[in-house]
Amino acid sequence: MREWAPVLRFVHDNITLLVFLAVATMMATAWIIFEALRSHRRRDEVYSLRRKIADLERERTVSAATSGDPVVLPHRWLRAGNAAATSDGGCLLYVNRVNPNARAAELTVRIDGRAVLQNRSLQMGESLKASGKNGTYVLELYGVDGVQAHLAVALRHHHRQ
Repeated sequence: MREWAPVLRFVHDNITLLVFLAVATMMATAWIIFEALRSHRRRDEVYSLRRKIADLERERTVSAATSGDPVVLPHRWLRAGNAAATSDGGCLLYVNRVNPNARAAELTVRIDGRAVLQNRSLQMGESLKASGKNGTYVLELYGVDGVQAHLAVALRHHHRQ
């Protein structure tokens, strides 16, 4: 028991310091574990966002149109409730609603001032044709995300049909 006497005396004399060091060590260990768990969640979020971006880019490249028709409304994301007009002014496109689960958007198309199509549902990858005085407008839906639809419009002149 004599060999333990100096150790016990040291513990007895410095009990406050030893308790403080033990509590500080436990707090530091808990902080390290907490940060490791928190960074793991962030890493999972980053991976899922990267996967989603890759999927969207793949959809965009797969469904990109390569027709020879001039584009009068370049690729653009439109939010539900917003409209866009073609560069020639002959076609106005209004996005009524976007349904990301069905990968579809509900559109209203006005050609030369009159509503040609109202509340028409269009699936992703599908195209829609509407004739006007300048030619046939070919509308394509490339993707949907949340409340946005990715659209483009080309103009096929009457003499190209």
